[in-house]
Amino acid sequence: MLRHTTYQSIYNNDFIETASSGIKTTERFQAIQAMFSRRLLFKLLLAAVIIIAGCTGMVRVFAGSPQDEIPMEQVVVSQGDTLWGIAVEYKPKDMDTRAFIRIIKETNHLKTSGIEAGDVLSLPLY
Repeated sequence: MLRHTTYQSIYNNDFIETASSGIKTTERFQAIQAMFSRRLLFKLLLAAVIIIAGCTGMVRVFAGSPQDEIPMEQVVVSQGDTLWGIAVEYKPKDMDTRAFIRIIKETNHLKTSGIEAGDVLSLPLY
């Protein structure tokens, strides 16, 4: 039976020594636990700040001010009116009639160009 050995551990000797006593191991564990909890708290705080800043910016983007609104004119469709005729009458002089018809359709949520007498159309005033 061997009494002495030449074995040297590849691990840190401080850790082996403190593991045998038990006091420093618990202190080290508590320090590591506190470090991870501080890191986790920092990450959560950073994520919350990013989310709040992002939501605040998104609300500002989607919440248009009254100055941003385009004034609208309500037009009642008469018998024989077409989108083309209404667009020619109400469009700005420098705008293409087809572009104004597209704007009218988007503004009034029309899928087709078919309109009937009595329909009320909102026309943007430029």
